[in-house]
Amino acid sequence: MAVVRPLVLATLLTGTPAVAEDSSPLIWMDNSITALTGTGFEVPGNNISTLTFEHVSAWNWGDVFGFFDYLDYHDNAFTGSSWYGEISPRLSLGKVAGLKFSEDGLVRDVLIATTWERGKDGVEGLLIGGAVDLNLPGFSYFNVHAYARKDTGLGAGFDDMQWTIAWSRPFKVGEQAFVIDGFMDYVVGWGPQETALHLVPQIKWDLGATWGEPGKIWLGTEIDIWKNQFGIKDTAAFDTDQVAINAILKIHF
Repeated sequence: MAVVRPLVLATLLTGTPAVAEDSSPLIWMDNSITALTGTGFEVPGNNISTLTFEHVSAWNWGDVFGFFDYLDYHDNAFTGSSWYGEISPRLSLGKVAGLKFSEDGLVRDVLIATTWERGKDGVEGLLIGGAVDLNLPGFSYFNVHAYARKDTGLGAGFDDMQWTIAWSRPFKVGEQAFVIDGFMDYVVGWGPQETALHLVPQIKWDLGATWGEPGKIWLGTEIDIWKNQFGIKDTAAFDTDQVAINAILKIHF
């Protein structure tokens, strides 16, 4: 499960993707860097700053999302800093198996979904499952995933389950463009982790549009709600339930 940054498996972007040539298996891709800083975190400290690189691309066989976080723990002299990343390729049954979906229907695509998680100090997880990309009015994307989860770093097999939902909804206030996006992870807790809920909505303003570069630079805020953070049970002695707030600057390139 994502440490601080949201897990966003998308088929559409809030930014402007680079489009490949017709002969290439690559349809489009987008890369971005996000700076976040906030307070209210529980593990491993109250104040954390994060620098995130994100990549998302669409191919003639499916799509790929990945990110890498560098985290600075301002209140934890022992830990200091950390890193974490995920790579999530998905195989589209609409593209490779020829399944047909109505443009006006509820289902946009059905996919085989995988994720590899890797972090500092042996943190590692592997997820394999399926996804349904829904076509909901007003949303750029609304994707639902069901995974079998293997916490490799804890010596576990595929004995847990995780649900992940990712969404993005653009809107305008007058002439100003905004987007509400984010993700929710729910780990059932059948394996070595406790049941955990991680909900991370963001609201961002399209700053780049004010000088003719829409979708390039975004300012906003994020709420990071985590029940049993990192799958650690919340107790009176060790608080792992958090509600943290981040400020966000995101640049697409």
